Amino acid sequence: MKKIYLIIIAMSSMFWLASCVDLDITPTSIITAEDIYNENGIKSYMAGMYNHLPMEDYHYDTDTEGVSEGGGAGYYVNNGLSVWTFWNSTGEMVNRNNPGFKRHRTGYWNGGFKIIRQANTLITNLPDYPELAAQSKAWIAEAKFIRAYVYFQLAKRYGGLPKVLEPQVLSNDESTLWIARESHAATYDFILQDLDEAIADMPEKSDAARANKYVAAAFKSRVALHAATTARYGSMRFPDWEVEGVLLQGIPANRANEYFKQAWDAAKLVESSGYYELHKANANKMDNYAEIWEKADNNKESIWLRKFDFNMTVHSYNSMMCPPRMASEGGDRFNPTLDWVELFDGLPLDANGHFNAFDDEGYYLVYDNCQQLWDGAEPRLRANMLIPGNLYKGGMKLDLRAGIFDESKDPSVDKFKKFSIDDGTDGSNYNSSSVWNKTNYPASNPYRDGTIIHSADGSADQQDPYVRSDGVKIFKNGLDGPRMQDLRTGTNTVTGFFGRKHLDITIPKGSTVHQTSTQPWIEIRYAEVVLNRAEAAVELALNGETNYNGVNMLQDAFTCINDIRDRAGANLLTGPSELSADPAYTQWTNPGPKGQGGFVEAPNRGIQIVRVERYKELAFESKLYWDLLRWFTFDTQIRNYRKRGLYSFMYSKGATVDDAGYPDGKYIYDAKACEQASDRITFNPNNYYETIPSDQLKNNPLLQKNRHQ
Repeated sequence: MKKIYLIIIAMSSMFWLASCVDLDITPTSIITAEDIYNENGIKSYMAGMYNHLPMEDYHYDTDTEGVSEGGGAGYYVNNGLSVWTFWNSTGEMVNRNNPGFKRHRTGYWNGGFKIIRQANTLITNLPDYPELAAQSKAWIAEAKFIRAYVYFQLAKRYGGLPKVLEPQVLSNDESTLWIARESHAATYDFILQDLDEAIADMPEKSDAARANKYVAAAFKSRVALHAATTARYGSMRFPDWEVEGVLLQGIPANRANEYFKQAWDAAKLVESSGYYELHKANANKMDNYAEIWEKADNNKESIWLRKFDFNMTVHSYNSMMCPPRMASEGGDRFNPTLDWVELFDGLPLDANGHFNAFDDEGYYLVYDNCQQLWDGAEPRLRANMLIPGNLYKGGMKLDLRAGIFDESKDPSVDKFKKFSIDDGTDGSNYNSSSVWNKTNYPASNPYRDGTIIHSADGSADQQDPYVRSDGVKIFKNGLDGPRMQDLRTGTNTVTGFFGRKHLDITIPKGSTVHQTSTQPWIEIRYAEVVLNRAEAAVELALNGETNYNGVNMLQDAFTCINDIRDRAGANLLTGPSELSADPAYTQWTNPGPKGQGGFVEAPNRGIQIVRVERYKELAFESKLYWDLLRWFTFDTQIRNYRKRGLYSFMYSKGATVDDAGYPDGKYIYDAKACEQASDRITFNPNNYYETIPSDQLKNNPLLQKNRHQ
């Protein structure tokens, strides 16, 4: 089966035409039918629409500068230097360029309706060309898929939308172009109908750059799940989002199970094709997981890709996101948080699910080297991270620590109890008087008193080594950080972690420069489809539909989750009973039971298990931001949220230094709020839906405003 690539190509003015009024009406006389209605013309026309599909890929940028209007506001930056991500807003990671809350770029409307018009043109006109009848059915289905994709991106932003089924034509009476918004539910029904028709008439296989029946089914599972959770949870949170008698924002709760069934059916259809599966080709589970991205265009997990190429369009993900020491320009916009890391198995956690590397007497555990902590961690986590002590970029060793103990401290004798506060609320730098733990050190701050070699005078530098009595020089703060409040550590990680997903770690430093990256973006992969199915099944089972289509829903969800976990090297669920309606775990001081995964909010434990699995599996793929919106937990989970990191300290006594100057010795690990990028972030509940663009309200008097607008 050929993989589905979205080839990024430059389109002439034949496709992207100047907009006019209302829903970006384009004069149809600019191009002729002869240009389009032949096999090559249709292929070019389709390629133009695919090129401008609104994906949050390597070119997506939430900032307001450098936007190419070719894709519509909010999707493509001209030079591919995308650094403003909304991954920073969900607890997945920290980006030093935007440490505060970053919402998705608002205002995407005109660009969407331009693509919708192009799709409608094909759908309307192709039946008039009998000479193309043999192919027209599939082309029309493909155009409906494209229309559905764009409508979904608009619906999850705005709610109900005007339904436009054919290209509008300018006339002397402008009011003929005005169309009122339909309800949110009617909009989703329209999108799902388009996808059903696409599934029915598209081929099972397709050439590069094109979708097929199972791409449409996979996407339908995403759309239906969004509609279902909007119905279930949006109606609970905001039951009054009705405007002028039409429920424009929100879907009646009694429709939730109907949509969950559609999501489950669509996911099951993808499975039945036999074309896609979880990637398991490598027996080493860490390497296997990394191959999902390293071999994205050559494995059966990839369902739908956007392809980049030196001859067409490149991006800058490698130079922007890798450690700065390993790039010739850019670097370090990809620092996973400890809150996300704590979701994974194999790390020392307390009963509340927080990092807890202490012995029975409350002293920091001392690890033999910089890698020992990670040896037992879930392979999926290790594949998502760059691990200290490992070699990357042609032999560069990742060198991470927040500080060192001087040689007067013996790791077998001189041990410490926790010297910082980690309560999800307090946060400051180690050198302050407020962060150190006065319960364990009532009279003094061991950090400030010189117990730890670091930045007490505010002038230390990572390149300023500590010289041991035997003449051995050891960099205090690691060549790769982390960046602390009082250290001149350049642009290194602020959390103590560097992410790996999507990176090509084989490219040498000299070639890691802007506008040279070509790895594809995976828009849909089979793991998401499996998780969509699991979520739909648990939601059905816990809301009155124990069996559906002769299948026990909890058993099916259990199987799906364990398939994901087994591939990831994670702990398996022991049985379907774990997917229960028991109370979900909660975070820090929130009322309720505590345990691993409490960072991810949910109405009960069964649904929380699925949501945590999504957080682990789909992080850094532009999915979790929209999950928090459709679950309607964004404003409670991300409320006064302070990102946390993990900071290691090495004993210089007994440490060795290799020929390249990299030291390694015994380590302790301390968890606390970040010193850099330490601002609290909060999601405003008024932002679950965007406001309708003011120019559209002016041009189309029938458009209703959204609530809070």
